[in-house]
Amino acid sequence: MDAVVYEDTPRYDVWLKSIMLLPVFFIIAGIYYVIIAEVAAAIAMFATTILMGAVYWAIFPRKYLILESKIRIVLGGPFSFNIPFDNLETAREPEGPTFGINFATAFLSKNAVEIVRKKGLNVNITPSNRELFLENLNKALNSWGRYNTKVV
Repeated sequence: MDAVVYEDTPRYDVWLKSIMLLPVFFIIAGIYYVIIAEVAAAIAMFATTILMGAVYWAIFPRKYLILESKIRIVLGGPFSFNIPFDNLETAREPEGPTFGINFATAFLSKNAVEIVRKKGLNVNITPSNRELFLENLNKALNSWGRYNTKVV
């Protein structure tokens, strides 16, 4: 069991928050369809709201944890995404457009961190404090590296 070295929360910008309000539109549309007695359309709107809410709950990050041997991106409920240090090449500010797995919660890259992996796609996140996140990640990587060097 790894101990937590550093914990940060995602930075959600106004644009992503506005997208997260989209299910409210479907609730309003569902109520409208109930009023005009279109039961099938109302059920479809409410089902869409539930589905979107479940997807949002499952995929939007809750926190970013730097543990002793990995980075964990905590998602909804039991879901999380781990990046072991032995698969981590570097973590940095993104340089231009980035492609990979996006757990970014902001459209601007002002707070973004690009985690370059040795195997697999790069991972993009947006911690609330990029500099502090990178500083603590480098400390954890250095500490991990001292005890996990491979003898050739």
